[in-house]
Amino acid sequence: MKVPTWISKELFQNALRTFFDSNNVEIVTYTSKDAVPAGENYTSDLFRTTITYRMNKSYPVDSSKTETMSVIVKCGNEDGGVKQDIAKSLRIFEKEAEMFGRTFPAIYKILGEYYTLSSKCLHAAVDPHAIIVLEDLTTLGFKMLPRHVGFDLEHCFKVVEKMALMHAASVIMYEKDPSLVKYYGEGLYADNQVVRAWVGAGYNALIDACSRWPGFEKFGYKLHALGDEALERGFQAYRRKLGGFHVLNHGDLWVNNMMFSYDHKEKLKDLRFVDFQMNIFTSPAIDLHYFIATSTKIEVKLDHIEIILDHYYAQLLANLARLQYSLERVPTREQFKKDYNYRAFYGLMGAATVLPFVKASSRSDASFEQVIKNESKDGFRYHAYNNERYRKHMEHLLPYYDSFGILD
Repeated sequence: MKVPTWISKELFQNALRTFFDSNNVEIVTYTSKDAVPAGENYTSDLFRTTITYRMNKSYPVDSSKTETMSVIVKCGNEDGGVKQDIAKSLRIFEKEAEMFGRTFPAIYKILGEYYTLSSKCLHAAVDPHAIIVLEDLTTLGFKMLPRHVGFDLEHCFKVVEKMALMHAASVIMYEKDPSLVKYYGEGLYADNQVVRAWVGAGYNALIDACSRWPGFEKFGYKLHALGDEALERGFQAYRRKLGGFHVLNHGDLWVNNMMFSYDHKEKLKDLRFVDFQMNIFTSPAIDLHYFIATSTKIEVKLDHIEIILDHYYAQLLANLARLQYSLERVPTREQFKKDYNYRAFYGLMGAATVLPFVKASSRSDASFEQVIKNESKDGFRYHAYNNERYRKHMEHLLPYYDSFGILD
């Protein structure tokens, strides 16, 4: 990717002056490179920028005394095409700017600064160009895990613990100021023409793939029989229920949107969520279904889904109790499971549309556009839905979702 010409020394200088709350910051140099390889990010362009700066605290200035900082720069793609269309239709930069500008400060005020769910934001703007500048979590020892592998139970527990913390705080936040969730009415699967084209193409590709998996033809037949109703059931699954229990979901919890840190013995220590462009205020089942479908190991999908759900529910209750929220207003375990079951089609939609990206090989043609428009056997879409990694996961997920009766 080419760094946009409008990303400038002045932009970084203003960002650091805001971050340090000082006008004495002077940028000396900066260099940018791609933050992730092709096939690892789909909705924005990511760059890792190393900034050399100095603090002009006294005069005359000691020009030899400089410091460096690494930041992640997220910017909107302005080259046209489906990637830009999806970003605009989902208002992803407006959402993320709102998250860092208003929502996270409100959440951290409730939790206390000790609890960190995200990186720090140095700068966010949507006009005239969409850009967000974030601290580089790799400099704090955080790293992503290989997306092809997925998370074991220990990592899954850490994810749902942080998920439950964010969800619990958002319940309190909403009661204090409902306006803080006005941007989060729709998430990744917003009901619009661009998303419909992508999801529809995903279902068709899955139906086609099932026809080549011995013993799985029946799932392809069921999906095909549903036709456009499959789209409608997926969209219905994320919608809020009148009087339901609602939280601020991350909305896009797949492997690359979580970074972990470890101690000197490589024992799992902490987690940060990244990429807050798909947040949605609705049932917590949405984050759970999507995470289980896209990010867990096959062994976890086989043996540990109920354990993960139990652990999440216990953590949610514990956090709400600590925040002095009346637990009489929280769904019982039975009501929680009933809501999770009701929204099972959301998990299937994630498995049919996002999991193929997760399990695909790193390719230069990995994009929404290729999934929607290119049906050739040498294209990304065919590879994503017909590679062995994806098939192995779907061999467990298709019977799992069918067990809810959602394909009938």
